[in-house]
Amino acid sequence: MTHQTPKAFDFADEPEPAPDPIERPAGPQAFDFGDAQGAAPPASHSAPPRALSFDDLPAVPDTSGLTAKAAARALFDSEDHPAVRDALASARSDYPDLYAHAEGRLAALFRRILPVRLALVAQWAEAPLMEQAALLQPVTELVLTFSEMAVPALLDAALDSTRPPTGVFGKLLRRPAAPAQFKPALTASRAQLIQLIADSEAATRQLEASAQNLALHGAALAVVAKLTAGAPEAALPDALIQRRTLIQQAVRQAELSILQMGQVRQQAADLVGQVSSFLTVTLPALEMAQAQGGN
Repeated sequence: MTHQTPKAFDFADEPEPAPDPIERPAGPQAFDFGDAQGAAPPASHSAPPRALSFDDLPAVPDTSGLTAKAAARALFDSEDHPAVRDALASARSDYPDLYAHAEGRLAALFRRILPVRLALVAQWAEAPLMEQAALLQPVTELVLTFSEMAVPALLDAALDSTRPPTGVFGKLLRRPAAPAQFKPALTASRAQLIQLIADSEAATRQLEASAQNLALHGAALAVVAKLTAGAPEAALPDALIQRRTLIQQAVRQAELSILQMGQVRQQAADLVGQVSSFLTVTLPALEMAQAQGGN
């Protein structure tokens, strides 16, 4: 009888076992969405956990507190969307003067406001608006200071003191102050006026720069409103109009304040000339005449 050595793992004669239910492999499979959309793979107890990587995933907008339906839909996919180029082309056509000297600043504003979102429109140019409100305060104070100085009345009194009294009652009752008594007050007023002119020039420069910045924000918003005409968001057009109106009013207020400050500065410069004339010409001539009359 021939003796044969058994072969290792020889199961040729055994029936094949029934196939088990399909199970997922023990280790996690990367981006395996073949069976169920969005279903998470079962946890593995044998394989070590792998660090999650989101380097290639797009940024997800923060919609905390809002449902997907209530969140404002972005009109453009990203800040690098061709709509930025369209906005610049529209700005070049509609605002050629602004575009000529502020193309880079307009481009930066368009990159900030696109894609358009209601929350962004509602706060657009908030910082420049607050800055301008702060810059208007010193301008208002300078105008008030000029009024309270009452230099024209002081100068009129000084000039009136150089004239002889007229009429009987004037000669009997009037005791005019000597012109020299006005010299200290007029000298101090002239110094205040010169300082006020310098301060107003600095305040006006800052206010002009603020107004120009606001005008750029308003132009950017106007271009965006033109590009988003017919947007499905019901509240977006109203928000754009309201914000544009606010910015336009602020720019107009700055222009009026600059104009008023310019008028005050011109009046102050005229008064400086008149006071200087009184102190350096009129008063010395009167003192000379009195000295000669006394001799």
